[in-house]
Amino acid sequence: MNETAGDPVQPAQRPVGPEAKKTLAAKYQDGFIARYLSGDHILDIGYRGYVEEAVVPIVPQAIGIDLNYPGYDGRTLPFADYSQDAVYSSHCLEHIDDYVAALREWQRVLRIGGFMIVTVPHQFLYEKRAALPSRFNADHKRFYTPGSLLAEVEAALEPNTYRLRHLADNDKGYTYWRPPETHPGGNYEIEMVLERIARPAWLLTHDIELDIGPDSTLIEWRGFSPCEPGFRWTEGTRAVMRFALSQDTARSIDRTGTRIGIWYEAFGRQRLRIHLNQTLAYEGECPGGLGLVDFAPMGLRPGSNEIFLELPDATRPAGPGDPRHLGIAIRGIRLLREIGSDQGPGRGIGAAIGRLLKGR
Repeated sequence: MNETAGDPVQPAQRPVGPEAKKTLAAKYQDGFIARYLSGDHILDIGYRGYVEEAVVPIVPQAIGIDLNYPGYDGRTLPFADYSQDAVYSSHCLEHIDDYVAALREWQRVLRIGGFMIVTVPHQFLYEKRAALPSRFNADHKRFYTPGSLLAEVEAALEPNTYRLRHLADNDKGYTYWRPPETHPGGNYEIEMVLERIARPAWLLTHDIELDIGPDSTLIEWRGFSPCEPGFRWTEGTRAVMRFALSQDTARSIDRTGTRIGIWYEAFGRQRLRIHLNQTLAYEGECPGGLGLVDFAPMGLRPGSNEIFLELPDATRPAGPGDPRHLGIAIRGIRLLREIGSDQGPGRGIGAAIGRLLKGR
């Protein structure tokens, strides 16, 4: 029996696991194998299952991974980051307690452009009941519908690190006539394919109730003058913005994942210091043009809060022949929570949005 990727045995003769075997020939015929499982580096997770007789991975070049694989502890795969063209797992995820860790580990070893192929039994086709335990496999930890499978993916993987390329109910040959108490025949699974992508430079964020623009009545502007629509311009070297937070909003703030972002526009480079409720929160130079400063919301509290701006260079003219003084025009203030950032507090939003602003 030839076991090379270049000259595989006929699918009908290849002794893969019983669930994978049902659709293997069709996967060759419709191009599924060519699209998703043709790379040289492929892992087949849980390929043996409960089968006692000898079985082989889904394609000849794949490595079969089970609990007895050398260096595998059931959680961490003994393969480098970005090393695999595909990770395939058939009817295995439902047996794993920590699906978050499993999905993250499977994605970890995938290269950019690689595929994660996962099949699980369908709750309405296989389990044929509303809740655990399974009628036919007591080791099933969860029931799956397409929606619940995707929900697990979204809970486990960072946004914009993958794209969904395929999701389908597979009921080919399913024995709909059999009653719920009887094990079904045919196919009764959900089939999903994810492609790993390079995460973009920007991150998703969401606002937490507070969204203050220059015309907002939620803020008290001290040391600002109205400018053209969409701006509040600092009048001198000091300016204060006061606003109130509700008890619920103040409590909801994750102090390691939430930032205060101030969008501004400035003439030329100048120094800026920001105090939040009398605590220094930011100190640096603002380049000219559009910009963003963001800082940790340490000291935010229910009730009144104060952002105090110091602009020591605002005593200077904006430029030769320009009588206006340096200062900044505030476009808006938001409380932002990063979604899916692994860059640590204080780095994600400013760096990501800063790169976008420079590209404008």
